[in-house]
Amino acid sequence: MMKEHILVGVDGSPESRTALRWAVHVAERRGLAVRVVRAYQNDLDRWPAIGMAGYVPPPMVLDKFQEELDESEQVARDRLGDGRVCGVLVDMDPARAILKEAADAELVVVGTRSPNKMSAALLGSVATAVTAKAPCPVAVVRGELRTGPIVVGTDGSPDSEDAVDFAFEQAERTGDPLQVVYCWQPQPEYAASVATTGQLLENWLAESLAPYRDKHPTVRVRAEVREGRARAQLIKLSETASLTVVGSRGRGGVKGLLLGSVSQSLLHHADSPVVIVCRHKES
Repeated sequence: MMKEHILVGVDGSPESRTALRWAVHVAERRGLAVRVVRAYQNDLDRWPAIGMAGYVPPPMVLDKFQEELDESEQVARDRLGDGRVCGVLVDMDPARAILKEAADAELVVVGTRSPNKMSAALLGSVATAVTAKAPCPVAVVRGELRTGPIVVGTDGSPDSEDAVDFAFEQAERTGDPLQVVYCWQPQPEYAASVATTGQLLENWLAESLAPYRDKHPTVRVRAEVREGRARAQLIKLSETASLTVVGSRGRGGVKGLLLGSVSQSLLHHADSPVVIVCRHKES
């Protein structure tokens, strides 16, 4: 299996084709290969009472899945060349298949449905499961594919530090400007100290980013402290971002939950591709 590659899941939907194009674009800019996984679900394996165990879909159905995989590989080869593209057809639940294939990937890319009343359920079946358990950062491609800054949210937590590290590396490889954002909510009863606290936070943010600036001197960085809820501010910023990056859980995250409220909100409401970065130190 190829090393230094992006893994992208496809299923023949318009959303997965968008995810594939985004993955190829990122791979091209970062000098990575692309591995495409097309999973299909054998319904009778899930519901053995319907028929005999070991049922294999008719050849025509398998041919359709293989054709979708071949077409996806060709899209990638047209941009990257033959040596940087491979694919696999897997008889498995899509989320499980992607997670199984993700062990050696630098980044996993999946698509999600267009916003509607069913989007949360559709997203939860694959994208959220992959995002919560993948051993590497996961990009969920939604919203418009555009040029613009990479936006990363930070709160000083270990996961957000990894998100900042990922965002700096991405910005260095792509040449995109980077906007690092820390969000906080002033309390009315402490209005007199709001200005002082804001200055202290700006100082802290500048100091915390110094090692990343030294490591990535070519990255154009804008650091900003914003008043308001992180989820609302980051969703707003995603409207003009090329990519929004966050850790899976911040300092307010509940122990035992793999995705925090901010990362979950971005998965459902961001207007740009979202990368969730998680350390997975807990089982």
